[in-house]
Amino acid sequence: MSQKSDHNLSSDRSVHLADECFAIVGANRSVLYAALWLKNSGAKLAGVASLNEAVSDFQEVDAILVSGDTNIKNQQKIKSNVPVIYLWDYEVGKSGIGVFASAVSGVSSVIGNADGPPGYLPDYIPEQWVGIFGANLAISQVFQRKLSNVQNATRIDISAADVLRAFAEQNSGNHAGVSYGWRRNGLTAVEHGGVFPQGFFRCKDGHVAVQARSRQDWSAILAAFGNPEWSRNLEMQNPFKLSEDDTVVLPLFQSELDKLKKLEILNLATETGAPMAPVLTIDEAVREKVFRPGFFDEKGNLGWPFQFNRKAH
Repeated sequence: MSQKSDHNLSSDRSVHLADECFAIVGANRSVLYAALWLKNSGAKLAGVASLNEAVSDFQEVDAILVSGDTNIKNQQKIKSNVPVIYLWDYEVGKSGIGVFASAVSGVSSVIGNADGPPGYLPDYIPEQWVGIFGANLAISQVFQRKLSNVQNATRIDISAADVLRAFAEQNSGNHAGVSYGWRRNGLTAVEHGGVFPQGFFRCKDGHVAVQARSRQDWSAILAAFGNPEWSRNLEMQNPFKLSEDDTVVLPLFQSELDKLKKLEILNLATETGAPMAPVLTIDEAVREKVFRPGFFDEKGNLGWPFQFNRKAH
C-alpha cells in the first residue's frame, strides 16, 4: 500500500492490542468465543448489559461485538460512532444454534455414513468459526483507525449459516464445475478433486492424508512406494483418469499404505516430494515437536498458532 503525504498516514503498522478495548453485549456462543480469543490476544474487554450502554458509556472502544439473539429495543435509533459486529449462532435475524447452520448450509449432507442420517459439525465448530471472524473483524478496526485516522460507524453481521454456506459452495462443485459430487463418500475426497488420490487413508498404525494435484504428485507417490509392479501398467499412470473410476486402483493403493507406518510414510514422502502426511493426535504431535515451544500453557491448553509481540510504551 502506497502512502502519500497528503493522506497523513502513519508509517507504523504495529498493533498494540494491550491498549485496545472491545465491548461485549450478550452471551451466545459465537460472541463468547470471539471474546475469549480477543482476551487471549491481550485486548481489553468490557462486558455491558445493552447496546445502548455500550454506545453511551464506551465511546473509546474500537468495536462493539453483539450476540445476535440479544433483544435490542429501538435498534434503528441507536447511533454508534464505532463499528457494531453482530455474531449469530444460526442465521442473521434468527435465533438458533450451529447444528441448524450445518443443516441449512448443506454441510450436513456430507457428514455421516452413506446409508445413515446426515450429521453435523461437532464441538461447536460453526460458532467457533463465527467467533474467529468476529475477533478478526474487531482487530481489523484497529488497523482501520491507524491507517485513516477515521472510524466509520458500520454494522456487520456474521452468521454460522453464511460461513458454512461459503464453505459448502466452495467445496460442493467437482472438477467439472457441477454439484452432483457433493455426497457422503467416506474418507476419500469426493471424486478426488479430479486427481487421484485425495483424502484420508488407512495405514499400518493409523491414517495419512494424501493430496495429489498433478501427474508429478502421483509419480512421487508411486516412487515413495518403490514403483510397485502394478503401477507400471499405463492405465495406472494417469491420475486424472483414475479419479473417474478408482475401483481397480484404490485397493492397490491401499495395500501399499497398509505395509507402512505413519512416520515411515512421512519420511518417504519427504524424500520423494509425495504429498502425504500423517494424521497425528495431539500427544503424537507434541512428541514429534510439531508445535512451537510454548504453544501449550501450564495447564496443557493449546495456545495461538502465532505469537503476539508488543512494544513497551
